[in-house]
Amino acid sequence: MLSFRVFEGSEPATNWPLSNAHLLERDDLAVRSEITFADGVIRCRRRGTNAAALCLLHDAGPLGRLMLQTCLLPDRDEPYVLSLELARYKIKQFIAKSEEWQMFELPFDHPATERWEQARSQFTLAMNETDPVKANGHARASLDAAIEATERLALAHAEILLHRRFGGRAASSTTLGFRVWPGQFTENIRTAVTRDADVVMLPVRWNLIEIAEGRFDWDPLDRWMSWAQGQGKPVVAGPLLDFSEESLPEWMKVWQHDYDTCRDLVYDHLERVVSRYRGVVGLWNLASGLNTLEHFVFSPEQMVDLVRMAALLVRQMRKGARTMVELVQPFGEFTARRRDALPPLLFLDRLLQEGVQLDCVGVQLCFGNGPGHATRDLMQISSLLDRFLLFELPVMVTALGVPALPGAPQVGCWHGEWSPQVQSDWAARIFPIAMSKPFVEAVFWAELYDHPLQSTPGLGLLDAAGVPRPAMPRLCGMRRRLRRPLGANKGVGALAALGEDGR
Repeated sequence: MLSFRVFEGSEPATNWPLSNAHLLERDDLAVRSEITFADGVIRCRRRGTNAAALCLLHDAGPLGRLMLQTCLLPDRDEPYVLSLELARYKIKQFIAKSEEWQMFELPFDHPATERWEQARSQFTLAMNETDPVKANGHARASLDAAIEATERLALAHAEILLHRRFGGRAASSTTLGFRVWPGQFTENIRTAVTRDADVVMLPVRWNLIEIAEGRFDWDPLDRWMSWAQGQGKPVVAGPLLDFSEESLPEWMKVWQHDYDTCRDLVYDHLERVVSRYRGVVGLWNLASGLNTLEHFVFSPEQMVDLVRMAALLVRQMRKGARTMVELVQPFGEFTARRRDALPPLLFLDRLLQEGVQLDCVGVQLCFGNGPGHATRDLMQISSLLDRFLLFELPVMVTALGVPALPGAPQVGCWHGEWSPQVQSDWAARIFPIAMSKPFVEAVFWAELYDHPLQSTPGLGLLDAAGVPRPAMPRLCGMRRRLRRPLGANKGVGALAALGEDGR
């Protein structure tokens, strides 16, 4: 059994939230386990004796409350010290990514290198300290320094790749897009899309189209589709297949255990939507979250069958239409809760191995809203995106976003509680990291404006009154800067190169 000692000040902890806690095995695959806390010790029980890592939301002081993990550890009778093992993983991650990215030539006075050296020094003190309380103090200092070091390394790497990708040429004209909820059609929203969006993403929710069985309301989508076409804005639409409770019509739920009937009803829905908008939509999001089994349960074979059916239908309706599949919880911790769910990358690999033709893959990077969306640090996000290189498919970040309002403690936060300014700072760092990846084709902010049906309050770039939040001008400023070559890398930093101030 794996166990970890945790402390509050100079005493063993009497209470320790286990928010989103789960175990990981090789390749960061989440596994089913039972994780409990008592008497200052976290205990993790699971089947098998393979080495495993604990991943959980952890207080990182000024850096926020972040999902962090240990290295793969063998079972032992003596508990590990949690803070020490979290710091060990972060120090190891800095070394591994420096080697992978060939970043060992960073100067000794670079902030990333300086903080990593501090992390190493504190880790050594923790390892040699016999008093567990003092060891925990050194380990916490090591962890804070190591997190900051890895984030600075990710930004330094983004700077190099940005100039390699855009130093001599401008970015494409479809770099930044917004997900626009079709329920509102006000002038200030249309003005923001006209001025600042390269591409428009229009959600297609079945239960808002077929408001009762056989009764349809197409007006909101028709209005936006017609307007986008008139403005010459490329449109991404979907997902066509979304079996979440928020999207599925109530009357469909009785068929969740009858796959054949369910498939027939889904086909009719797909045919109606695609035939209606085939002349407007250039890229169809075929499926979103199909592998998570949040509401409907499908076998892997049925998942592949549904996506293949949607892909064939789209191509039959419009020759040359592009298709993608969207991964909604790309870190895959939901597999620790659902036995038959497929990890995101395994699901994508299965689709490709089965011959389903996709033109790109969509990845949601939304944080601050419940299980599967707890906050991650910049290095974790950058490392996750790197894993898509092996698939040799263009990637779209189909929903990028964090809230501008404080959220529940169990969803975490980054560099302070969520606020309009923290949202802006986060966006100004994640956008260049994403666009530095040579396979990332476009980035879409998760919500253009706040509305009652959004999953995360305060996610919009415009508040409910239509007033822009600070993240809006910063994102748009970076978009404008990428419209011309960045020039030679003069070491001013990726954020400054993109015009972090939004100008």
